Amino acid sequence: MMYNREYTPDRISELKENEIFVFGSNLAGRHGGGAARLAYNRFGAIWGQGVGLQGQSYAIPTMQGGVETIKPYVDEFIRFAEQHPEYKFLVTRIGCGIAGFMDEEIAPLFAQALKVENIILPKEFVAELDGMDTALSSEGIKALKMWKMGAGNSAKRFNGENPIPEKAEVATKDSWKTLPMPDNNTVIPMDLTIPSAAMRIVKFGHIPDAMEDHWFMYCDETTIRYYRSWTGICIFVARYVIDGELCRITELQVNRDPVQYGSTDDEHDKALFMALLTEEYGGDATQYWDKAF
Repeated sequence: MMYNREYTPDRISELKENEIFVFGSNLAGRHGGGAARLAYNRFGAIWGQGVGLQGQSYAIPTMQGGVETIKPYVDEFIRFAEQHPEYKFLVTRIGCGIAGFMDEEIAPLFAQALKVENIILPKEFVAELDGMDTALSSEGIKALKMWKMGAGNSAKRFNGENPIPEKAEVATKDSWKTLPMPDNNTVIPMDLTIPSAAMRIVKFGHIPDAMEDHWFMYCDETTIRYYRSWTGICIFVARYVIDGELCRITELQVNRDPVQYGSTDDEHDKALFMALLTEEYGGDATQYWDKAF
């Protein structure tokens, strides 16, 4: 669908009566910098409120993790805009400032906004959406998200003849700056297995080597730990045991601090963890990506 309306101005200093300033926030609602500070100083953003309409502004959290944690809030915003045609929503380049994302990562989240006439997008987002070939199909958008989340940076496809990928370094807890799992977490029972040969690949860990790679992972003798690479926030800690020719994953501890990670869906988190892990050793993660998205 073509975008045939104005773009969000690069600089906004005042709003008309029906205009809403859409900015990137943090879940704690600490509007201390960038567009959030402008929203707080000029457009009615409320200190301590990190989501939704407040005055002549609308907050979309972008600081709690990866792109996948932003999507539910963007979807909620689009639904809200559809229900309130009396407002014109001026979307800034959310997530592309302090949060550190790129336009090509955030723009696909707004694909459905193209058909909502009262949502005004930045020209950078529209350019990225136009460049997506864009059938803007759900499958195409999902594939792009998967790649951005790390699927495109995984190990070589696993096979029995050459199970060890070409990695020059084994990741350890000292390979990356990381934060501990917060006290606010949940433990999900699991009973999934992968071949021990695949686990030998996983034990190399995953050290990001490009800005687009959002995950750092390392293993010790009992756990597999995934962190967001840009923030060091711990998202997953999986416990495992070696059982003959299999590695058995027995439980998954998941971050539930709403400031750090937006998901509250156990099934989504199990699927996302298994997708990342399976991609890491080169297995077919299709079933897990399908469940996660």
